Order: sequence, then structure tokens, then C-alpha cells
Amino acid sequence: MKTGNTWLKSLCFSIATRTQFDDSTSPLRTAVPHDCIPFLEYAEYFTAQGPKIPLFASHIPYTCLPKSIIDSGCKIVYLCRDPKDTYVSMWHFFGRVMAITPAGKEGYPGVSIEEGFELFCKGVSSYGPYWDHVLEYWKASLERPDKILFFKYEDMKKETEACVKKLAEFLGYPFSRVEEREGTVQKIIKFCSFESLSHLEVNKSGKQVRGLDNNAYFRKGKVGDWRNYLSAEMGERLDNIMEEKLRGS
Repeated sequence: MKTGNTWLKSLCFSIATRTQFDDSTSPLRTAVPHDCIPFLEYAEYFTAQGPKIPLFASHIPYTCLPKSIIDSGCKIVYLCRDPKDTYVSMWHFFGRVMAITPAGKEGYPGVSIEEGFELFCKGVSSYGPYWDHVLEYWKASLERPDKILFFKYEDMKKETEACVKKLAEFLGYPFSRVEEREGTVQKIIKFCSFESLSHLEVNKSGKQVRGLDNNAYFRKGKVGDWRNYLSAEMGERLDNIMEEKLRGS
């Protein structure tokens, strides 16, 4: 969670439907990306009817995926992010979620960023310890590179065009030479950018079926924003945990 899934979903959706829609007719103009590509574990039951495309999302750890998915021809794109930015984004997001829960309405005090940080360092977070989640998919991607594409959020921000081309190729929707000459790649990147999507009316004032404001998915999208919320010591602690887990793997 909170590693850039909203961005990844918008890119995947735009790549897969580019022959059906253009920037002016894309369903992303009237629905948040999470309503265009539902989650396997729950949101498929909440998502409004949209174009039928073979794309689903999931936060489920690799070892918990159904055997039918692992053994199928299904391709998996995994996006990880610096755990420091991931934690800060997660803390802000769940603050918004708590505001619409019954507990939140009753004045639930929530968790301070320091308290949440301690829990995160202990591996207490949605879908299990962050590092275990990342390492499972990373190792699986090394074993099955034809089935699992592993991206880093920071690389996607730095080399967006190269990553988008690689993503399209992997998904089976490669860009033709004509499309590249016509600037189709750049158009998709611009349309799916944080600046573009966050300014669409649906993402400024719309709500998901479950009541969460769509703008909860568009906070900053920046690399290194953790420095505005965590101390250098806290950042070093998370880095050390990740390095230790990598060595142990």
C-alpha cells in the first residue's frame, strides 16, 4: 500500500485502453483509478461498471496469492517505494480513512506519527511487514522475470518514459513506431501525471462508493517527502531494517 498504486493503475489502464479512448474520453476523467481497476480482494464488489479489461489490482503478499494466479499465465507488475515515504503516505492515508469510520466519528484519537512509526518498524501494517512484502515479490521477479515485472517508484519518477514503454511491452500492449512518432507515450505520461489527475474534478471532489474522498489518493506523490515528517534518526532506522532484511534474504 501507498507505493504509487494510483499512478500505476492509471498508466496500466491508459496503456490497455488507448485504442478505445483518448484523453478527452477516458473513464479516468470521471472515475478514480481505483474504480477503473478493482482490487481482487474486495473492491470488485464496490466498483461501478466500466469497460471490461483484463486488469485487476491487489495488495496481497505473494505467498498469499491464490495458486490459480501463480500457476496461470497472469502477469504481475509490482511497485515498491522507499519505506520512509511509504510509511508517511500510509500514516496520512489512514488518518483520512479513520475520519469516515464509526470510530473516527466518535472521536477516535488515532495514532501519532511516532506511534505509527514504531508499529511500522515492528512489521505491524496492512498486509504484513513491508519488507517481507517487497522481498517476496522481488525474489519471485528474479525467478520468473517473464511473469513478474518489478518497479521502483523512484525509478519511475526519474525515468518515466523508459518505464512506461517497458510496462506496455510487458503487459502485451507495446507502442508501435507510429505511436512513438506521434507522441502517444508522452501523452499518456502527461495525462496520468500527479499534476493532471489530481486536478480533475472527480479527484478533487468525488467520493468512492465506500465514502472515502478521492483526493485522499492524491496528497503529494513526491520522492523524499518523509524528511518533512521523520527525523534523520528515524529514517536511518528504517534504512537499517531494510538493509538487514536484504542481507538475510
